[in-house]
Amino acid sequence: MDDAYYRWLVGLLNDEYLQTNYQKLLYHLYITEFVWEVDYDENRAAGGINLRKLFGKEIGYPDFNLPMGCSVLEMMIALARKTDSDIMYDPLVGDQTRSWFWMMIENLGLDIYDDYGYNERAVDYILDVFMHRKYAPDGYGGMFPCFGIETDMRKMDLWWQLNQYCIENFYH
Repeated sequence: MDDAYYRWLVGLLNDEYLQTNYQKLLYHLYITEFVWEVDYDENRAAGGINLRKLFGKEIGYPDFNLPMGCSVLEMMIALARKTDSDIMYDPLVGDQTRSWFWMMIENLGLDIYDDYGYNERAVDYILDVFMHRKYAPDGYGGMFPCFGIETDMRKMDLWWQLNQYCIENFYH
């Protein structure tokens, strides 16, 4: 069932290129537990855990769960879906979950680690910098760099970082 859930999660991205060329990265994100250090980021973990409930409901097994906390992959997919549905939905374009997910991958610098250039140690380092807020105050090295901000992005929860990122990049 765990394998079916993983395939279902990756299928939510609706991106054959990503699924074909980034299998190692996606699986690594799936087996890496999301940890947070800033209040309210537990909401991002809860969003990821809710994907398990959605999967369980779809397959007729409402008690589906996994023994670990929210994975980085679950958190990122849930946040990409929430970004698309709650703040950046464009009815003319439709579902852009995959675009938001890919933007986070690129901003973290993970896009260079396709299956041909995959480096587990480098990916772990990037994830450590991200989850333990070791990136730059402007967000560079995290998911939402905002170069025009004076507030320390490392002290903001991911939802507020995302909102600031959208304001800076899409609403100016």
